[in-house]
Amino acid sequence: MDADRLLVVADPLGATQFISFLRPLTAAVGRGELRLAFETAADAVTEAALSANPPAAVVLSRYALADGEALIARARAGGIPTIFHIDDDLLNIPENLGPKKYAFHTAPARLAALRRNMDLCDVVYASTPALREALAGHGIRAPIVAGDLYCTIAAAEMRIALPSTMPTIGYMGTGGHSSDLDLVLPTIRTLMKAVPGLQFETFGTIAPPEMGELAARHRHHGPVGNYAAFLEKLCALGWWVGIAPLEDTAFNRCKADTKWVEYSFAGMATVASDLPVYEQACEGGAGHLARSPDAWLAALSRLIADPDARRDQVTAARRKLLTRYTHERLEHQINTVIDRARTAVARSPSVETPQQPSKNAIQQAGEQE
Repeated sequence: MDADRLLVVADPLGATQFISFLRPLTAAVGRGELRLAFETAADAVTEAALSANPPAAVVLSRYALADGEALIARARAGGIPTIFHIDDDLLNIPENLGPKKYAFHTAPARLAALRRNMDLCDVVYASTPALREALAGHGIRAPIVAGDLYCTIAAAEMRIALPSTMPTIGYMGTGGHSSDLDLVLPTIRTLMKAVPGLQFETFGTIAPPEMGELAARHRHHGPVGNYAAFLEKLCALGWWVGIAPLEDTAFNRCKADTKWVEYSFAGMATVASDLPVYEQACEGGAGHLARSPDAWLAALSRLIADPDARRDQVTAARRKLLTRYTHERLEHQINTVIDRARTAVARSPSVETPQQPSKNAIQQAGEQE
């Protein structure tokens, strides 16, 4: 029996699809149980292509173009389940992401196509429970399934952490997160003045902050486009502590704990904003939550001064990664979402569902855990 095929359509393809599908499903592909295909344009997926090589499901990942509607119709005509995957509240983009991003994401035609694509799919796959609630609040009509996991790791890829020889605090992020970083910059400057050898680094498209007289102790690393290369770079930086400040907004509360996963994978202790986004990740000594400037200063000061505290936190975080944040668990989560979409198709009176194998390859992958 041929392996099942999962078709993911996104415009553009990027880190979201790499994290959400390629990384967790690579093992199933390697076992010959799944074929994973990516496409950047819905209108390139013709009815003939779907008929000749029908996928187990079609995923529209963050797809906000009008041609998505025709693709969903083509898939429905063939009894192929459709899933809309989304990892941000794209119906509620805040202005502080920057004028260019705000204008792009809030263009009326784009918002209309986004909502229409979500409403028409058999299932909407939201990255977090908070995002599921937000989408429901926006009136999305399709059933919404929330993920319990977003960013996961492969145990075989985790290396021994190699901290920098100099005490270093770091922040990685995109240009839309300047207001998040601004929350803790005064604390960072205060700590750098108190600890003469302390370095501060930033990584990504985030604009290098104004450090004044401390500029000589700040270093900025430019963005790395490929996600695998990004992880390699992050692991090589050797930051003692990675920070994850986050403004308390409705948009941010829908986010996943990706920064904690990536910092922990790289062997860095994490201090994060005291919001529900990071509560589960940081509990049990696997991270530190801070709400006020005093709490940020106390947490960072301790982690910089106490190597045992850093080691204990990193050890707890990596233990959690190995038991909870695994590609295998995310693979099973994807399988569950596909099963939910298949059930919706089977119940639809307007669709004549083609005969399916008794056990599809993706389902078998989940059952092997």
